[in-house]
Amino acid sequence: MGSKRLKFKNISKIDGHPVIAYTILEARKSGLFDKVYVATESQKIANIAKKYGATVPRLVPKNLAGDKVQSWVPCGYIIDYLKESQGLEFENLLCLQPTSVLKQSIDIKNGMKAFLKNKNDFLVSVTPLDPHYFHWAMIEDKDDWRMYFRKIYLKERHLLPPVFRPNGAIKIAKIDKLKKVRFFFGKNLGVSLMPEERSIHIVSQYDLQIAEMTLKSRKKHG
Repeated sequence: MGSKRLKFKNISKIDGHPVIAYTILEARKSGLFDKVYVATESQKIANIAKKYGATVPRLVPKNLAGDKVQSWVPCGYIIDYLKESQGLEFENLLCLQPTSVLKQSIDIKNGMKAFLKNKNDFLVSVTPLDPHYFHWAMIEDKDDWRMYFRKIYLKERHLLPPVFRPNGAIKIAKIDKLKKVRFFFGKNLGVSLMPEERSIHIVSQYDLQIAEMTLKSRKKHG
């Protein structure tokens, strides 16, 4: 609830529904889960999540919900609570970032399919990145500017190696491995490819507007 750059972004309305609703609905649509759990410190968010079919076993302590806390931490709290209170044990965690509002059920299914097929310990969704954006990065060096990688990558696009960015939409991990390394980018890491048009991460009001336009266009054109 305490997002800094865009206040209340997880419950901001996009095309009539709160941001968090889209992830819950697509997770349910995937057919992969008996229950979709939401980890939040906010009773307001919990009530909205329940309205759209999610389960909120209990609120997460506020110190585990700050903007400097890694995403696996509140998830781990819910996992531990479910084990202690209900005797439920899980092998894998599939963490779906609500601010990646354009992901679809097919992306969630593709991620899990790749994770299981390749016997990964970790998997993250990625999006192709324009190689010029990465290889042609510039940095201020004292009183001058230079290419970050100097001249090694001063080539045309088609001559540059492909690069990808983690888009944050989907993160999967074996829970025992996750608790040891304490992040989603451990060894035996796999990826699942998502297109740019479904990979926006809402940080600003501008992102919110772009996401809404995309969702409306998707609805209009099927």
